[in-house]
Amino acid sequence: MKDIEIFLNERINSNKNLDLLKIFFTKEELSHLSKKSISIVGTNGKTSTANFIYKLLSKQDISSLIFTSPHLVSYQERIRSNKKEIKYIDYIESIEDFEKKNNIKLGYFETLFLIACRNFIDLDLDVFVIEAGIGGRLDTTSIINSSGVVLTNVGYDHQDILGDTLEEILYEKIHISNNIKTLVCGEISDNHKKYISNELNNISISFLDEHKDFPLENNDFRVMNIYLSAIAIEEILGKKINEVDFKSVHDEQLDGRFEIIDNDPVKIIDGAHNISGIKTFYKTLKNLNKDLNFDIYLGFKKGKNFEEILVFLSSKENASLKLIENNSFYDQIDIQKLTDFLNEKQINYEISSIKEFAASKKHSILLGSLYLIGEYKKEYK
Repeated sequence: MKDIEIFLNERINSNKNLDLLKIFFTKEELSHLSKKSISIVGTNGKTSTANFIYKLLSKQDISSLIFTSPHLVSYQERIRSNKKEIKYIDYIESIEDFEKKNNIKLGYFETLFLIACRNFIDLDLDVFVIEAGIGGRLDTTSIINSSGVVLTNVGYDHQDILGDTLEEILYEKIHISNNIKTLVCGEISDNHKKYISNELNNISISFLDEHKDFPLENNDFRVMNIYLSAIAIEEILGKKINEVDFKSVHDEQLDGRFEIIDNDPVKIIDGAHNISGIKTFYKTLKNLNKDLNFDIYLGFKKGKNFEEILVFLSSKENASLKLIENNSFYDQIDIQKLTDFLNEKQINYEISSIKEFAASKKHSILLGSLYLIGEYKKEYK
């Protein structure tokens, strides 16, 4: 039997088999997946919200499977169940047969999603929590047409794929499914609320800020995402989350999402990689650590709009920029592009490394890419 690591490493990077993926399942299986799943879309907070939903369901003793991406250290982070062991090797042969029959090569993401779906069906679990990849309408996870959908927010990211305007991006995200029965939305402007209501007719739509229990002035994005998760469970599954479970989930840290790895000095790692995510991170940082000065170690994946992020961070009086040296993580942007921009804007910076962040005795933040966070965890955690 082929080793699962070897099998996954044979996968290609692109995911272009959307039209064929559905036939990996029977119509009855697709219907089952649709009825039992909650899909999470949005620009930021998808992984956090998916994990909070999964954790809250576990507190309720509801058997669940969660699918998220990307992983930080191991592919096993992407598929987890609170009741039964996940199987991988069992599905290698059926996936290879599917590829041969249809003369295709599946992508890494596609392969793991099919394995997640098959595990959910065969393990006979109650709720399938799914984080979408990029966008929604053309995302691999759209093949199951989830009846329950959560939209965390909408911002600028992956414009080359999703469109240049927020409305275009929003359109892609809310069309993750053609079978939505209930949509629960997080941070959404009034104009976008109207857009969503006009675009999606005859479904139940719930907006976070219209729930009387939600603390509108709270600057901790974790609290917002837990509230969103609790409301999603209530609206989609009809299950009420109690305060004890809410608090216990809030007290748990999520890997790579405002993860405080040390308190003296304060050291935080976070995978925020677009301007809206960085601003949300900073709101929480200001709320928890108002008077501290931080060294901010930054690295970005290729294709990211780094300019606005660098200008925003350089405007903070309590922040010193340190750029992570080249070849530190997968698909990293050449820092020459960053230094050229910073030099042109006359913004101060230093070149540094993941090792220096790990060894630093100053208040420090590692930021800008989940792949960067993953490399830190592999080496130092």
